Amino acid sequence: MSPNPSSVSPSPPSITTWTRIEPQPRDATLARSLQAQIRDPLWMLARQWQVGEFAGDDAGSPVQATMGVETQPLTGYRPGPPGAAVEPFDEALPVEVHVERGAVRLNLRGSIQLGLYFEKLINASTVGSPKTVIDAFRTAFPIVALDPTDRSTALAGAAGVAAYAMAAGRVVDGEALFASALVAANGGTPSPALPPQATDPAVNAILQALVAFRKSAFSEPVSDSAWQSSQLNYAFGLESAATGSPVVLEADQFPGGHLDWYAFSSSSAAASTTGSAPTYDTFNFLPMHVTFRGMPEARWWSFEDSVTDFGQLDAAHVDLPKLLVMEFALVYGGDWFFVPLPTAVGNIVRVVTMVVTDTFGIRTLIRPVEALPVTTGDTPWSMFKISSSAPPTSLSDYVVMAPTIGLSDDGSALEDVVFLRDNMAAMAWAIEQHLQGALDIPVDGYEQYLARLQIDSPTAPPPAPPGSPPIAYTLEQVPPDNWIPLVPIQTPTGALMFRRGTLEIPIKGGFFPLAAHGEILEPGNAFFVTDRVVTQTGVEVQRYLRRARWTDGSTLVWMARQSGPGRGPGWSGLRFDFLRDVTVSTAS
Repeated sequence: MSPNPSSVSPSPPSITTWTRIEPQPRDATLARSLQAQIRDPLWMLARQWQVGEFAGDDAGSPVQATMGVETQPLTGYRPGPPGAAVEPFDEALPVEVHVERGAVRLNLRGSIQLGLYFEKLINASTVGSPKTVIDAFRTAFPIVALDPTDRSTALAGAAGVAAYAMAAGRVVDGEALFASALVAANGGTPSPALPPQATDPAVNAILQALVAFRKSAFSEPVSDSAWQSSQLNYAFGLESAATGSPVVLEADQFPGGHLDWYAFSSSSAAASTTGSAPTYDTFNFLPMHVTFRGMPEARWWSFEDSVTDFGQLDAAHVDLPKLLVMEFALVYGGDWFFVPLPTAVGNIVRVVTMVVTDTFGIRTLIRPVEALPVTTGDTPWSMFKISSSAPPTSLSDYVVMAPTIGLSDDGSALEDVVFLRDNMAAMAWAIEQHLQGALDIPVDGYEQYLARLQIDSPTAPPPAPPGSPPIAYTLEQVPPDNWIPLVPIQTPTGALMFRRGTLEIPIKGGFFPLAAHGEILEPGNAFFVTDRVVTQTGVEVQRYLRRARWTDGSTLVWMARQSGPGRGPGWSGLRFDFLRDVTVSTAS
């Protein structure tokens, strides 16, 4: 049944509209609309009262800063502790390269690459019978395959043994050839000797090119090694022998890596280099506001980005440093100004005078913070100033602009040695966690120990006879091969030191000495470490390659070391004269 049409009310008519909220200027130029005019001065006064501007003092803002700056260049570099020879400062190298660079030793991979480069030069030259010359050098500087059953090859690993077998007889040992060619170029007698073909002028020119190429690949020291193995850090000094104001800087505990102003301390020692008088310059600047992330915005029409919200910091009443940072950022953040100090790197800079002129034309002499009165026994707050290395403690009147690198590419650690104390054995250990393998990449020291055990498998004790106790007397339980002992000693002067020792490892048919392999422990020399250096936390030392670009566009590559905190004490498992459980043989 359909509804009655007369009972249905008709739909009311409707008109849909949209209102766009946008400015509609009556002036075609839009100039008045972009002015953001304020018609209510009381609103502006209220905003000023809201942010506390009415509570301010009648102080002017700085509009000009005039500085008198005295500059003197660095003139000397001394590798090692005080008393070592001082060399002229080389501006072509950053300080980190001066300090950190060590001798670069390449294994099989480097030998193959350098040998292929030498053979490429021979083939591309005018040397007669290039194949004969190459065969002569391959015979004189061969790459020999390793015996996989020899325990001395365990350090090379399976990949290294395979690489030696592949390269044997097919390429010149480039590293050995470079060493001999370098000795011959300096007038010495190389060992192994160069083949007779080296007397050919064309071949001799190629050898000189090989030496130049290898030396240009890495920045290596001649006599400026600053690494102190007994302290496990670097020690060096810089000096500026300017007339009337010589400066000597000491950095005796530099661990490596990033070098900054706080690594230095001033010394009262006399400078040994010669220099000229300091230069004096005057600069005029417009002081700029100090800005930082999260600070209140100074403009009316902008909002904070909330990247750093100092108001949400959770600080306890006893957390004074955090409270001071919050007060500085929220209350006084807009009251600080800075003035740039233009200077070239490699200089020591003194701000002799600084006068600031404000908006009222008042000139104020800004004195160094060290000249302000402080409580007796206290030290004034300061940054970027160098403190003295000996009491009484004082701050320098200069800033050091050392020529240091910015960004660098650091390779993986070729060597990684952890020094730790063994309180159970009253000694210390140097654990060679990673070593430079045959392919010039780091290899795990413990894995090489396991590879050596496959060659020298330990002898199991015989089973106990029937009726006897199931125990066996054991003379010694040795640690892994990568645990090198450090024996405590006392020097004739009474100093406590750790000396690198050795252990006799029992194998089938005798013993072999447990020895260090990495360059950090200096296997060819007597190695000592000061007792206080190996704390309960321990020390970790790494040796790795670094690469950086310098200001002249050159690329620098050097072998560096870096020390840092260790991983606490440990126990090697070394034991003597103990009993262990064995199986009991059954009667037949």
